[in-house]
Amino acid sequence: MYPERVGDQPAILNGTPLRSGKSWPPWPQWDDSERQLLGEVLESGAWSTAHGDQASRWAAEFAQLQGARHGLALTNGTQTMEAALAACDIGQGDEVIVPGLTFVATATAALAVNATPVLVDVDADSLCLDVAAAEAALSERTRAIVPVHVGGTTCDMDALRELCDRRELALIEDCAHAQGTRWRGRGAGSIGEFGSFSFESHKLMTAGEGGALTTGDDGLRARAWSYVNCGRVEGEHWYHHATYGPNLRMTEWQGAILRAQLRRFPAQHRTREERGALLDAELAKIPGIRPQASDPRTDSRARYCYVFHYDAGEFAGLPLAGFEQALTAEGVEVGVSYPSLNNLELFREGRFGPRLREAAPRIDYAAISLPRAEAAAASTVWLAHPMLLAEPEEVLDIVRAVSRIQANAAAIARRIERAGALGPRLATAARRTAGRLKALAAPASPPGPRRP
Repeated sequence: MYPERVGDQPAILNGTPLRSGKSWPPWPQWDDSERQLLGEVLESGAWSTAHGDQASRWAAEFAQLQGARHGLALTNGTQTMEAALAACDIGQGDEVIVPGLTFVATATAALAVNATPVLVDVDADSLCLDVAAAEAALSERTRAIVPVHVGGTTCDMDALRELCDRRELALIEDCAHAQGTRWRGRGAGSIGEFGSFSFESHKLMTAGEGGALTTGDDGLRARAWSYVNCGRVEGEHWYHHATYGPNLRMTEWQGAILRAQLRRFPAQHRTREERGALLDAELAKIPGIRPQASDPRTDSRARYCYVFHYDAGEFAGLPLAGFEQALTAEGVEVGVSYPSLNNLELFREGRFGPRLREAAPRIDYAAISLPRAEAAAASTVWLAHPMLLAEPEEVLDIVRAVSRIQANAAAIARRIERAGALGPRLATAARRTAGRLKALAAPASPPGPRRP
């Protein structure tokens, strides 16, 4: 498809890597803006958000970016979820619906408030929450639904908002991947009761760690603020603790860094969107490669990862693990999919620590099957977002690498198998990929029997 600037032999077969001698844009990125704001915090002596205003100013600026009325700065994107659930008065005896393909914290946040996470399947194309599956999993105990904007795209937020309104459920958006995403003109995190954002080291804006809650509801904002601030009431005496709450405040150091990160974010966002659209168009021309789908009503899309579906059948049966190894050898930065949550020991063995005491409803997670989430975990490729900041011609090296691998897929598969480069993982991956791809058309099982 594209003329290669080096020989035809793939790097994994001892050829010259397509990216030989070249590097991708670094991450994180910073300049004198971060240095200046950090210096201001240092000199002020107000290093805590209890005394300074960098974190609160950043939270307000970020909320404005996302179209929300309020923003709160927190420690990380796990505890933002916990605080949102707590502010919605969700706890023991309640159920929270979460998609099966997500980082574990989406579900463990429910455990943190002693609620029960109910795992449901995802859409096979977008990898986001299947709204119909969520509705089918509702019970009299359901109090909230948590959609995850995987890779910066969304599920059908109109349908989900309508469902939550009709059933009087809290809609809490997991926006860890979705800084800058917009659904029909509304920012991610402004559609639900809360939006939960993460700013750990790999995110599209980062302070190493950090989180934000967005909301348009004054009352929910006050409840979340109290929970984050040791149960205090804003504006009252510092040692007046009206309710329970941990200390989940962001530091002023993080706030300063994120204010600088926010200033360059709009330009980075536009570049990532353009490069992502370029890859969507070009990779879709390669048989066996299908870019992650995005609802056309998502009119601006963050690109936390670039995700595409991989069909081993169009690559001479080369399993996903072998394809990823070959792609990495060409100099493409390859990540890894989340596993389907129902396959984690945490859930299969019920290792919840002090959470979910005997009075709470239980689910037999070992009995759950989420065929689309499981298939996606075994057949999707996740690429690191810093590559999307490169020049278009550089980004097209990803397309060249995939084409080169496909042209030599049979030889690569033989080399890997013969050398034992992946050992037992190769055979296991092959069986898993074949079985789970067949399961795509199978209906998901119900969430599992609940203990009364």
